[in-house]
Amino acid sequence: MKKTGIVIAALAALILIAFVAYDGIFNKSVSVDFFAMNTVGTLKITGKDADETAKKIEAQLDLLDSDLLSRYNENSLLFKINSGLETENEELAAYVRTLIDVSRKSGGAFDFTLGAISDLWDFGGNASIPDSAKLLQELSHAGYEKISVTDSRIVSADKNAVIDLGAAGKGIALDKAKEILDAQNVRKAVISVGGSVLCYGEGDFTVGIRNPEGNAGEYIAILRTNACCVSTSGNYERYFEKDGKRYHHILDPKTGYPAESGVVSVTVISENGLLSDALSTACFVLGVEKGGELAKEFGCEAVFVTADKKIYATDGAKAMLTVETEGYILAE
Repeated sequence: MKKTGIVIAALAALILIAFVAYDGIFNKSVSVDFFAMNTVGTLKITGKDADETAKKIEAQLDLLDSDLLSRYNENSLLFKINSGLETENEELAAYVRTLIDVSRKSGGAFDFTLGAISDLWDFGGNASIPDSAKLLQELSHAGYEKISVTDSRIVSADKNAVIDLGAAGKGIALDKAKEILDAQNVRKAVISVGGSVLCYGEGDFTVGIRNPEGNAGEYIAILRTNACCVSTSGNYERYFEKDGKRYHHILDPKTGYPAESGVVSVTVISENGLLSDALSTACFVLGVEKGGELAKEFGCEAVFVTADKKIYATDGAKAMLTVETEGYILAE
């Protein structure tokens, strides 16, 4: 019996060692920095085949931009639509259908047809205040109401309207990444694309809200969340100053000029990446009160940072939030 007991104990030890070794493989973690959609991104993935999953996500995000969402790449469907060519694509049509809904419910505070107006400001290049006459001319062609979706076809009532999905593209990228993670035995992942972050899988996650007056990596508050998508729009991302005034890239569709709602950043928490990204822009334009109502209408949470260093949060977001920086206060 003693010998049998020793054998059983030895076998149990071998099984345990094998299990630990297997679990170590299953829990392999990778961290990768990448560049896609004209911004810097990070992949942190834990799970079986983590390396392969990271490569798949990188490749898929490149294709998403080059083949579907880019308005500059001649091979993309969006470029062809803006060029007046009739194309059909169910995926792109679904995105635009959702964005029309956000535009309508925000009262036009979100508008994805401001491409030509953004080009006049040229925040990504030699930014300057555009000629007012040219701005008004391009505004006359803009307007989400001019875009309709029939089945898988996107139709514009004005051939000069320029669809620009830049205010939703990073969130769409998160949704695309999530589809891959769902199919890849991934236990946990954090994926950031520009100002949008996907928290995926088990456990709690910590997401920082950037200090609008600080450098990247400096945070005024921390969100502790479960799996979700978090997107932030801020006036510190792309801007220039002239005569002591800051001109930032988040445009008010009604005027064509940078939005002046009293907020300097808005963070939206949602189960859906596209919604988190689009709503962060819409809520920035609307301001605290109306923006909070819009987030609630879509079942999302939001955090607003105002120019006077107050932080406003919807009820659900307030429960996740911890203010970290002296000088900023959580408003009631």
